[in-house]
Amino acid sequence: MNSKACITIAAITFASMTSISSADILFSDNFESGLNQWTGKNGGSNGGALVIDPFDNTNTVLSFNRTTAAGDIFTANALTFDPNETYRLSFDYLGLAQEASNPNDTGGYVGFAVDMPGRHSWQWATGTVSGANDVLIDDGQWRNYNFEFTTADLGIGNSLRLMLEDFSGSRGTFGDAYFDNIQVSPATVPAPGAIALLGIGGLITARRRRA
Repeated sequence: MNSKACITIAAITFASMTSISSADILFSDNFESGLNQWTGKNGGSNGGALVIDPFDNTNTVLSFNRTTAAGDIFTANALTFDPNETYRLSFDYLGLAQEASNPNDTGGYVGFAVDMPGRHSWQWATGTVSGANDVLIDDGQWRNYNFEFTTADLGIGNSLRLMLEDFSGSRGTFGDAYFDNIQVSPATVPAPGAIALLGIGGLITARRRRA
């Protein structure tokens, strides 16, 4: 999406790209083909909703038709991580406040769980509940995020499910948190869009927090 700002935590060199294949990617979803890669708590229903991008009517993105806690949608299959490897999670996030929203906390939370939910670790969010890092910006713009991690950082194991939610504790409303273009891969794999950026002079390393 051309309207999405790029926030890249770590630069990637061109040399690291030359030996990359799609087999290196643990998980990827752009939400153009349904939610078949996801499930709800204990394999049941979930509040994930595929909606039209508020800024691009040709694009489908993930939002939610409810707020909840302890996870809403989980990857249907567990992802197996090497404890000696560094991984990257990349995704686009839009916090678009509505009339009943908390404009400073639209409720987007991202983490990993052993099961659905089982032991889990919230990592990146619009707030700090359950130890999450308050790093997702609520400014009504699509922004791209890339975060590097190891399983030691998560502290809950090596076979994990990615989990997302629109957190009820943010005291807002559902439908104001949006996700797109999620990818989990070793840190040596280029983040989505990295090749194009390198073509114009390389990645810019930046770090942003909501004021």
